[in-house]
Amino acid sequence: MIKTVIAASLIGLASAPLLVQAQQAGNQQQAPLPPALQAAISSGNAAAVEQAINTLAAGNPTRAAQLAAQTMAAAERLVATNPAAAAAVANAAMRVAQSPAVQSAAPAQVIGMLSAAARIMVAPAVMSAAPAAAAQLAATTVAVASTPAMVAAAPTVSAAVAAAAQTVASNPTVIANAPAAASQLSDSVNTLTAAVDSQSTSTLTTQSTTTQTTTLPASPS
Repeated sequence: MIKTVIAASLIGLASAPLLVQAQQAGNQQQAPLPPALQAAISSGNAAAVEQAINTLAAGNPTRAAQLAAQTMAAAERLVATNPAAAAAVANAAMRVAQSPAVQSAAPAQVIGMLSAAARIMVAPAVMSAAPAAAAQLAATTVAVASTPAMVAAAPTVSAAVAAAAQTVASNPTVIANAPAAASQLSDSVNTLTAAVDSQSTSTLTTQSTTTQTTTLPASPS
């Protein structure tokens, strides 16, 4: 796992533009939530949250990404007061981000959501109060981070998600309350780790080849 994080960090510059966009997208998360979505979030009902996002987005993937990102930010604020609801709401937002259309339309916002979800899932209060929901959130987040688009765009973030999800999978409370989910999550983490390692190797090889090509001395005339 450490090898994965280090290797992915070496190629962080490759995804820097999207990571900067992700930081900029974070500013949009401060916009007021539509009343219907706020009500769904307050209920802590994941299905209601996902339905509200899809209804408000009306088939527009960019709008869906914006609403999902706002929802994820709201979920993170819930960790301190209602950790179970935080996990449920975050999972609803991440389910929206599973859509290839959403990932294609707003990759920077999805990257920001991955980082927030990783923080939420490893919060001690979340794993203690809602171990099954924490495992579900981790599984959905790993699924999004494992898509080729996300691994290529933000390998460091995908590596961070893998590390966070492994923390959830190995948590004693999660294992005791959701053993099957913990086991499946561990397998998914291994798959994501392999994908990040492969991307790291491929990118480093490409960069090395490019460097060698540009520094070869000119042949004598």
